[in-house]
Amino acid sequence: MNQKSAWKDGILIVGLYVLLLLATLLVPILNVVVLWTLPLPLVYFAARHGIKPSLLLFGILCILTALFVEAFILTFVWASVGIVIGELHRRKADGFAVLIGASLTYIFHLLIGYVLLTLLSDQSLREMIATQRDQVTSLLEQAGTSSGQIESVTESLTFIPYIIPFILVLTGTVMGVITVWLAGILLRRCNLEANRVPPLREWGFPKAFIWYYLIAFILLLTTQPEEGSTLFIAVTNVFLLIETIMTIQGLSFILFFFHLKKLPKIVGILAVVVTLVLAPLQQIVRLVGIADLVLDLKSRLGSQRK
Repeated sequence: MNQKSAWKDGILIVGLYVLLLLATLLVPILNVVVLWTLPLPLVYFAARHGIKPSLLLFGILCILTALFVEAFILTFVWASVGIVIGELHRRKADGFAVLIGASLTYIFHLLIGYVLLTLLSDQSLREMIATQRDQVTSLLEQAGTSSGQIESVTESLTFIPYIIPFILVLTGTVMGVITVWLAGILLRRCNLEANRVPPLREWGFPKAFIWYYLIAFILLLTTQPEEGSTLFIAVTNVFLLIETIMTIQGLSFILFFFHLKKLPKIVGILAVVVTLVLAPLQQIVRLVGIADLVLDLKSRLGSQRK
């Protein structure tokens, strides 16, 4: 009976997935939204029927799309993420575990894509960015942009090849957050168990990250590695990653404080948005995050409240 149910669901999932894939490939503007729904049929199927039938379904979808490169790539990436999320929910994993699983799957695919792009391209990434930099500089000059602003933009573009690992991790994590959120909505609507990711105000990172942050900061200051060297790339990416973690920790404390004071949720949302937009404010939020980790501010405020 279970096998029949799996086959029946599988046929429906294949049909639904193909429709979503066609909409993603053929419908302009709407495809940006539909793209994020591609993993959801596989999330549902894996959460109901487990890993083995899901892998079989994954193989069928890959075969169906094998003749079309773009369709195959989309299927290989998004369907595999859907299976990971669905299977973790089926195993009753906590929200963080599901988020980490989805993010790591995305990061893996992004890394493979980057490696293939590097191997198959006639130009190196640095050369491609240099070409884009020249085009951007020309456009900015035509628009009457000041020389200082142009220099700032070109320096940022030149720096991109050195922070590819950080960009891949950040991009994969953001994609994971969006997909896990949508998957949770779907599964709960279908009366399937789906543990939620805790709200940001409850997030907390290990205190060990303070030491990693200090070590990376000291290495940048004392060794002053040559730009482009392996040490420079490693330390820069670690430093940026931990800076991002400290910023998240700071936002978590701010939202926790707002919640403690029973302020409207919109205040917290605005605080997050403004922090993401204004770079100087990120420095302050980062310091708040460091203070929270070092002094355990959340626990102290929580105990005072009690």
